Amino acid sequence: MLFQWIVVVLVIAADQFTKHLVETRMHLWQSVILIKGFLKFTYVRNTGMGFSFLANDAKLAEYIALIVIAGVITFSFMWKKRNTLFNLSMGLVIGGALSNNAISRMIFGSVTDFIQLPYWPIFNVADSCVVAGAIGIGLYFLRRDGKSGEDRIEGYNQRSR
Repeated sequence: MLFQWIVVVLVIAADQFTKHLVETRMHLWQSVILIKGFLKFTYVRNTGMGFSFLANDAKLAEYIALIVIAGVITFSFMWKKRNTLFNLSMGLVIGGALSNNAISRMIFGSVTDFIQLPYWPIFNVADSCVVAGAIGIGLYFLRRDGKSGEDRIEGYNQRSR
């Protein structure tokens, strides 16, 4: 579990550091092309949640975020069958959620987003960590106990006969 909390701290540090760099070296709405046609940094501020959801109701967004974060942390403490993938994934999700919501949104009033890919909303390091962590948790549960999803379904089918 210590590994999970080290990941949380590293995610928060990386996210807040990259946001600070963007905020101090770019002006709002400025874009810098990194890979032509694929990747650029565009500095924007988001008062809502993912994809600017609830941008006009920041307080409701804060309350929802805190409830979800509390639920994820509680689940993390209660889950007993841990492995490295679970701890890494939970660390990514919790760190990203805390950095974007408990720090950026609640302390600074908005979230700095800057990573822009074609056909996708602008996001940041914390968003990336939440997505990567969610994928990792999904993989953990699909492969839990060394069984693939098909093996578990077959085992269930045999028990129900």
